[in-house]
Amino acid sequence: MVMKHVIDEQFYTPRLPVSIVALPNSSHEVYPMRDLLEGFNCVSTVHWIGAPMDFLKVLGQGETAPRYLLIAGHGDEEKGYYLGEYATFIDTSMLRDQYMPAEVIAPVVNLPGCTVISSACGGGVEPMGRAFVNTGKINAYIGCRVGPDADDMFAYLVNFFYSVLRKKLSDRDAWQRAVAVTDQPDIYQMSFFHSDGTEEHYEQSVDKC
Repeated sequence: MVMKHVIDEQFYTPRLPVSIVALPNSSHEVYPMRDLLEGFNCVSTVHWIGAPMDFLKVLGQGETAPRYLLIAGHGDEEKGYYLGEYATFIDTSMLRDQYMPAEVIAPVVNLPGCTVISSACGGGVEPMGRAFVNTGKINAYIGCRVGPDADDMFAYLVNFFYSVLRKKLSDRDAWQRAVAVTDQPDIYQMSFFHSDGTEEHYEQSVDKC
């Protein structure tokens, strides 16, 4: 399936489309992420999630999926992504105790050619990672199996996008290099889920790039 291209990709100096999902209470992460991406000459779109179904619509958008999608927000290793409380007229049937679990996300994901990177706590645990690659309609999913320090995660993103955009590494090699260069215990817990369902953990014995 061919992704729909944005006009910025046809510029004299092409700009890569990258989107950010802003879950509740994540603005302190989103603005630095957007500045980082713009600094790497990407064109960024922020999806400010106002209701749980908005999140699912982004994850199931199909051909309009960007090359990279960042998920900024809070999470729990067992419960999933935190969405919070809503007015009674908002559909929250997909939430469990204010969280969106992996089993709700699994059948929805339709992001062809897109690599998703989660900054949330527990975003890289096996059930959530497998939920994103379950349909095979995604390039890869990257997340942390523990609660990453915000500064460490930001440094990881800097190193990841530098590796992809400047060093021209593959997503898998960029993931590995960014973990090594960031060199923090929590970032060593970043998992890489391939579209075929294979999960990779960083091996510290691998030489740093």
